[in-house]
This record gives sequence, C-alpha cells and structure tokens, in this order.
Amino acid sequence: VGFSSACFALLLTLGWDPVSAGAVTLLCCLAFGGINAIAIVGFGAEPIAATLGMLVALRGIAWVLVGPSGSIFAFHPELFTIVNQTLFGLPLFFLLAVVLTVIAAIVVTKTKLGRHVQAVGGDDKAAARAGISVTKVRVAALLLSAFGAGVGGIVYAGQLGSAARATGFGLEFQVYAALMIGGYSILRGGVGNPIGGALGLLAVAGVSNILDLKAISPYYVNIIVGLLLLAAVLLDRFRGGDAYE
Repeated sequence: VGFSSACFALLLTLGWDPVSAGAVTLLCCLAFGGINAIAIVGFGAEPIAATLGMLVALRGIAWVLVGPSGSIFAFHPELFTIVNQTLFGLPLFFLLAVVLTVIAAIVVTKTKLGRHVQAVGGDDKAAARAGISVTKVRVAALLLSAFGAGVGGIVYAGQLGSAARATGFGLEFQVYAALMIGGYSILRGGVGNPIGGALGLLAVAGVSNILDLKAISPYYVNIIVGLLLLAAVLLDRFRGGDAYE
C-alpha cells in the first residue's frame, strides 16, 4: 500500500494521467507479487517470512520514491472527486467494498474455485492428491493480494492528494487483528469467511473512529489494536490453534 501510493503519486507529479499512472503502479505491484510467488511457491520459502521481507523492502523503496521531503503532493481534482463520491449518503468506495465482500463470500462458499482455495490453504498435500493445482491457486492468491494492496494505495493517494512515508505504516497489524477477529488465522489456512473478515475490519475501524471523535491521542490506537491482536490470537487458539481440521 505504501509503495503503491508513493509510485502513483510520483507518476502524477511527473505529468502522467491517473489511468496510465494507476496501470503502471498496479503492474509494478503485480511484479512484486510475482517475486513473492517465486520465493514461496517456487522455492518453498515460509510465506510469512517471505512477505515480511518484501514488506520491509517495499517500505524502503517507498521512502526512496518519496524522497527527503517525506511526502509527495499529487492532488488531482477529478480523481479526488471520484474517490470521495457518495451514494445514498455513504462513500461510494465503501459500497463497492461491500459488493466485493459479498461476491468474495459467494465465491469462497459456493463455488469450486473457493473450495479449491480453502483446500489448498488447509492442506496443500491433500489438495494436490485430490487433483487441485496447488501451484496455480497459491500463485493466483499472492498476485491478487498484491493487486488489492496496489488498489488500496492508489485510493489512499487519490483521497489524500498526496503520499507520505507513513502511508500504510502499521496497516498490516490492523489487518491481522481484524481478520483474526473475523475468523481467519495467521498460521492456520482453510478457515474464515470474507463477511466475517469484513466485520472484523469494521470493528477495528470503529475503535479508531471512536478515538478520533473523542479527540484521544492516535498513539492509543496502536495500543488498542495490539491488545485486539493478542485477544484474536488467544481466540484462534481456542478455536483450534494451528491444527487444520
């Protein structure tokens, strides 16, 4: 997300139009997702270790793109209008996220593709014996993850009209906490539902918004998110720990 916002904002400052800048940014994100796929699927690297390594590398690249000033001002009026549009009094992108969550839930629970993804996450060896292309599923999941993060960074840059070193910083822990509250697991694959994950995200976002409305220091957000993450880890252990059933 941080890299995507910095890359997109930099291209806008160089005179690129938002569509071309967004396309190149997403291609770069897919390329980095492909590197993750090569490391994890091709060479059998531990997924968490590989993605954390890429996280640090991309954060460093984002800092280089942002430069010594620490931020890139890239306000684009038309893009700002699009990403901040409302419909029925709600942000358009929130409604789009709801639609995508419902579609994802249907795919995961009702389609063969969703069952294949859950099977590979739960036990890739058993999935391979069942005739599922484990390699294709894992590569596709990593590429989609990179693509989604890229879209998030572009939306960030469009909404804020800028990119900064801190863009996306600590977001991974908020996502971990939210998804684990929603029924997912960091170590145990094949579990969770997109709707549960979305509800977990709303819970974490709700805590942040309440603190903002109460004018409480944003530093307390990290404390609360950390406690939520610890609680989610304990909840995951009660649900079955890292054993797949």
